[in-house]
Amino acid sequence: MARSGARREVPPNDPRHLRPLVEALVPLLVPRDGPPLDWCPDAVVDTVTNAPRRDRLGLGHITRIVEALSAEDMRKRCAEIVDAGQLDERCRAWLAGAPDWWGMAGTSDAGLGDDPSAVRREVRKRLAAEQKSARAEEALARERTEVSDLRARVSELEAALEKSSAESAALDESLQAARMDLRHERDRHAATKGRLERAIDQAGIADAATQEAEEVRDRVLDERRELLSDIEHLSGMVKSAETLLAGLRAMLPAPREGDRREPVQIPGAYTGLPDRAADHLMRCGATVIVDAYNVTLGRLGHLEIAEQRERLLSACEQLAARTGADIVVAIDGASIVGAHARGRRHVRVLYSPEGVDADDTIREELSRVPVTRPVVVITDDQAVRSDARALGANLINSPVFADLLWGR
Repeated sequence: MARSGARREVPPNDPRHLRPLVEALVPLLVPRDGPPLDWCPDAVVDTVTNAPRRDRLGLGHITRIVEALSAEDMRKRCAEIVDAGQLDERCRAWLAGAPDWWGMAGTSDAGLGDDPSAVRREVRKRLAAEQKSARAEEALARERTEVSDLRARVSELEAALEKSSAESAALDESLQAARMDLRHERDRHAATKGRLERAIDQAGIADAATQEAEEVRDRVLDERRELLSDIEHLSGMVKSAETLLAGLRAMLPAPREGDRREPVQIPGAYTGLPDRAADHLMRCGATVIVDAYNVTLGRLGHLEIAEQRERLLSACEQLAARTGADIVVAIDGASIVGAHARGRRHVRVLYSPEGVDADDTIREELSRVPVTRPVVVITDDQAVRSDARALGANLINSPVFADLLWGR
């Protein structure tokens, strides 16, 4: 311990006594309203940027800045930009590279004189300030860690949402397949029922016939028993299909009361640019429902209907692959050859049942899509456009959509 009344000894290379120099250099090396000097070390830039307060740097900040500027060329550059007249002898000696700079007089010694109690008070004050700065740095590090953890959690939630969307799409596809199977089963059931009715009529005629007619009646009765067995089997299959359909519907998220689909907002920069707005809607993750012949007749009206249909589906396939849109093409007539074939990778095709207009098929598909998913309808039919707009769908004119498919 130093003798009472003796001059306080400065520890060698103690960076706290260079605080006046560091506080004078920081505004010059890393200005508040401009970029740092091109030769300023990255360690100085990072330390000043991450400090809670630039005007109250802690001991740790001072130490890192002094270490980053301790090279001889750095000291010379610092001496060129700082006003040496404002520095004490100790700071000027450090800039000049003097090996015993810590033995020079400095502002950190001013006002202390030979009073040991004043020295101790000053040391305690500085230690307390340095500890407070260190605690602030630790708190900042903890907050950054918490922010990083929150960002990771947000990423996990986004991944879970994407997975849920994929599962919903798979359920939607299964539900569509179940509906088609149920339709086929009902058709077979109706055909079998017709056969049964014809068999009953033949059995009635056989009652009044001769022995030969009785033999025919026996054969008819045998056929009737076989048909009844078939009907029972088909009825069980229909019930199973209906049960599967009900289960798939139950797995879909039920819309909450009062929920309503909101149209996709078009950026203001696309105002007056229908082609740019349409391309934006194709890339927003919406279900796109296309009125097939409403689009083709304006552009491909000189071709046969079958050729129009094939060109439209091929172009929609390319558009879906390019934009990632979920495109559904509504076509009149379920009796078209190949209507129920599953040969499309990116496009679903809805053929309207016998006696049902494609416009009604579009309305049914629009009402089936969950309200949480945006929908875009491609048609010029005013009635369909009015219904689609009432259900919160975006609308694209057929000529604009044709330009997206085949260019102008």
